[in-house]
Amino acid sequence: MGLPMLKVESQSEVSDDERKAEKIASRARLRIAELLHRPFDVRSIALTGLFVLAVFYTIYFMRSILLPIVLALLLSYLLRPIARGLAQLKIPLPVSAAFILIGLFAVVGCGISALATPAAGWIQKAPQGLTEPQRKLLPIKRSVAQVS
Repeated sequence: MGLPMLKVESQSEVSDDERKAEKIASRARLRIAELLHRPFDVRSIALTGLFVLAVFYTIYFMRSILLPIVLALLLSYLLRPIARGLAQLKIPLPVSAAFILIGLFAVVGCGISALATPAAGWIQKAPQGLTEPQRKLLPIKRSVAQVS
């Protein structure tokens, strides 16, 4: 049985690595110092800020268009492995896409039907459940009314 050989680095290899690291660090420090001493234009910062605001406002006003597109992209990324698996089983892509969509709609429909009965019960119990917090918050409402 042989013992595993350990690689022992010589002192010169370690010192070379330290010298290289020190050179890189010194170059980085010089570059940062150079950038800090260079005058910067406030207008470019302001224009960048305005551009970022414009992008966010554009996204905000286009959300009704962008949301379905983003959702479609995410679903395509999510369901693509299933389509590839069905393609390996020699099922054509349109047929596999139809199977995936039908399965997705079936799962969503089963989930909605399974949650319909408990949700109806929760809606019937809601008025009774809200009277208790109102009763508990009544002293606080009175004290707030007295302070105001």
